[in-house]
Amino acid sequence: MTLNNPRFLNAANPEMVEMICSSLKEYERNRAKIDMIFIRGAGGPFSAGGDLRVMAAGALKTLKVPKISLLDGLTVGYGAGLSFCSEFQIATENTVHMMPESRIGHFCDGTSSYYLSRLTKNYGIYLALCVERSKAEDLIYSGVATHFIPSNRLDAMVYHLTGSGASSSAQIKQELNKFAERLPSTGRLSTTPGISQSEKHAVVEHCFKYNTVGEILDSLDEEGSRFSLAAKDKILQGSPSAAKLTLELLRRASQLSFKDCVLLERKLWTLEIGSHDLAEGCISKLNKRLPVWYPISHSELSFKADANPQYFDVVDSLPELNLAS
Repeated sequence: MTLNNPRFLNAANPEMVEMICSSLKEYERNRAKIDMIFIRGAGGPFSAGGDLRVMAAGALKTLKVPKISLLDGLTVGYGAGLSFCSEFQIATENTVHMMPESRIGHFCDGTSSYYLSRLTKNYGIYLALCVERSKAEDLIYSGVATHFIPSNRLDAMVYHLTGSGASSSAQIKQELNKFAERLPSTGRLSTTPGISQSEKHAVVEHCFKYNTVGEILDSLDEEGSRFSLAAKDKILQGSPSAAKLTLELLRRASQLSFKDCVLLERKLWTLEIGSHDLAEGCISKLNKRLPVWYPISHSELSFKADANPQYFDVVDSLPELNLAS
């Protein structure tokens, strides 16, 4: 399954979503004849997000066929959501993976709340709040990617797998291992080469354990390393309201089933679609200018004034959605 909209980084428009859903239904009807599904973007990138895309990603998750995502380029938003739904995620030297939503005044969606909330040591919260541009080494170490395979071997890997007779996840893993390679030791496939992966994860585990963005910012400031201060600056570039909403979403998602996470994201979309920061974030990107958030800074927000239980109580009261439609 190839997303083919390269002019817009393979962003999924409504027509593509309809085609994806139609294809998935066809795959489900012919499950006995399908061994595996490969998911990739034409030319590399996966992109875009939105409430309709959540439904397609949810359908992909429930399809009981082994899925393999090829992250051979920029993987953001909806593309990340689709790849999260795969048992196998293949990183290459070209991979750049990120969740950019807070920079456009939005929360992480596309089913990502379920997966980000389950990454160990608060790493999913770090990825979401900092909009970290992860490379292959970062993804392998954190468990987001399962294999590192050089880009020039992907086509050979796909050809080999489709003719191997492998159909179970265990068999596919065994065949993928034949193409997987060790990561280069130079650090060039990490976005934070100045700190080891174990050191970075220790800082993230400590500083991102709190229930409010303000406490996380204070902890990063107190930790004081170059990595921590850079992480703080990255959080401050995003929408304060979106950051706090994202944190609360991930906290709640960690206790929810996949279906309930998809449902919660979809419901939040109905409340967020008219927000100031989402409109401002999109317009500022289109006009290539810095956004003006409201409220303008984290210091002007309290937890109760933003992503509080009352906001989520409104979400809880909305009618349920049929994920199968």
